[in-house]
Amino acid sequence: MSDSDAFIISIVQRANPSEAIRQVIDDSGIDSSRVQDVIFGLDESMLIHADKILSASNLTCSAAAVSSSLRGTFFAAQSILSFDADVLIVVGIETLVSTAMLLVSPDAVGRWNLMPRARLTARSLNGLESALKAAEIELKNVATTKDGKRGAALIKEAIDELEQKSARWGMVTMNELALLIERI
Repeated sequence: MSDSDAFIISIVQRANPSEAIRQVIDDSGIDSSRVQDVIFGLDESMLIHADKILSASNLTCSAAAVSSSLRGTFFAAQSILSFDADVLIVVGIETLVSTAMLLVSPDAVGRWNLMPRARLTARSLNGLESALKAAEIELKNVATTKDGKRGAALIKEAIDELEQKSARWGMVTMNELALLIERI
């Protein structure tokens, strides 16, 4: 692991965002008091009551909402890479389902003996080619690609497919946003 890594420890889908958050924490084995921030991605245009969702999830950390959970994942990764946070949750909010994922720093992986499912290898606001160049891989190495606004749900689908295929590289894109994921 390098200091430039951000890891996905757990990712789940539930009908209720509070249930998704509680489940992703339970699955990770991390104490909920260690969660430093929750970023809500509004994958469908809707209003949310972040304070009520956090309260129902038994969290007291800060929260933010952005236009998509893929963008929220970028923000979470940047918080980890800039050493601002070690443990964050990104929640993709849709009408019928919410997808929550717990992201951590390399230090958190080692400190709490966590088992990552995937590593966020590269991300780009400038499209696919920039992300591939940053990861130093070619498109032919990417086993699964998902595209659309439902970022967290698509990240979950990509990781699930990578695990089923025992493949290494996956990608999620939305317009010019591109995220490369490495299965661990």
